[in-house]
Amino acid sequence: MQLVVATLEGLRAELSSAFEQQVATGPLSCGLSGGATALIYLGALRTAAVDWTRVSLFWVDECAVPVTDPESSAGLARQMLIDPMEGGRPRVFPMHAAGPDLEEAALDYDHVLDRELAGEPLDLAIVGVGEDGHVGAIFAGSPAIEAQTRVVAIHDAPRIPRRRLSLSLPFLVSTRRIWVVAIGGRKRAIVQSVVGRSGGDTPLHLLARYAEDVTIFTDQAVHRGGR
Repeated sequence: MQLVVATLEGLRAELSSAFEQQVATGPLSCGLSGGATALIYLGALRTAAVDWTRVSLFWVDECAVPVTDPESSAGLARQMLIDPMEGGRPRVFPMHAAGPDLEEAALDYDHVLDRELAGEPLDLAIVGVGEDGHVGAIFAGSPAIEAQTRVVAIHDAPRIPRRRLSLSLPFLVSTRRIWVVAIGGRKRAIVQSVVGRSGGDTPLHLLARYAEDVTIFTDQAVHRGGR
């Protein structure tokens, strides 16, 4: 696990530069999450000097709301990143969660991932984290933690909106690189717990424990612990 600590402005620059390096290596499949943290990292990606035609965008989670709703992860990405683009654009594969049948929507997106990734994992996922350690729509006790499919329907998330789609934790863990963006003082305790390796079983702890390449970008002063 790697740690990047900087001011908010510094983190934007770090994320933008790191994304440029990722795209420079070849075609990139990238999963995006929603939530307040997306306001930070989407702005950073927008300033990255990359050939967006080499990028395929997928989503880590989505609320069961129309794309025009402020809670929509895909809607936020379109507003802050995709629509303002000039020139070439990425291939975009949003989750469609607004219909009445979440189980069918999860299966449909599972098929999209299988078709577009040819059975391979995502190259990169950019996610936020809640102060309770949830990642995307993967909360403690969520069926997404142990689901064997790539995508899972969530009907009773502990936060509104209750109905959501999420990549499963096993599929997210398989992602080649994961960037966790943790901004603000309320995130310090959970980040310190993970970085300090003090144990824990929140989704963030599990992601940091089992994923191959995790980098946490934070504006909070934290210190590493031993194994």
